[in-house]
Amino acid sequence: MELIKHTSNWVSGEVFQGKIMLVLGVIICVGALFILRNNNEILKGTLIPMGLIILILIGYGGMQVIVRPKHVDTVSETHKNNPIQALEAELNKANKDDKSYSMAPYFWFVGIAIAAIVFFLSSQYYYKGLGLGLIGLFLTMLILDATLHHRLVIYLRALKTLV
Repeated sequence: MELIKHTSNWVSGEVFQGKIMLVLGVIICVGALFILRNNNEILKGTLIPMGLIILILIGYGGMQVIVRPKHVDTVSETHKNNPIQALEAELNKANKDDKSYSMAPYFWFVGIAIAAIVFFLSSQYYYKGLGLGLIGLFLTMLILDATLHHRLVIYLRALKTLV
């Protein structure tokens, strides 16, 4: 039963973050609508990265809210049939996700560096805006992954105590 409790705690954190992501996605969407009505070239350059941020926040946030609660049911069902198999499956999944989250910051930092180069080396305002938008996109991904990874590390630590 400890497995289900830990999984439930992890899922509730994921769902809460998903709700926050949905709200932020809507807020940024409203901001993008105002930028569309503006003629500032720098702001126009940020629209493509903002669109990606909106897709990520609403898409992944919605997935967190809709799909994650079903994970508790899946683990509960597997735990009823075979508790050891359920724990091993969750440990394998958590370890795999931990490796992914551990590698992701490197990609986001490289993206931020490239976007900063685009910003500083371009002379056109549109590309400066694009660089700023990409910095925002990669920074958003870094923050999202860091919070998801932090919660996963706590969950993984709890799972390891059950072994």
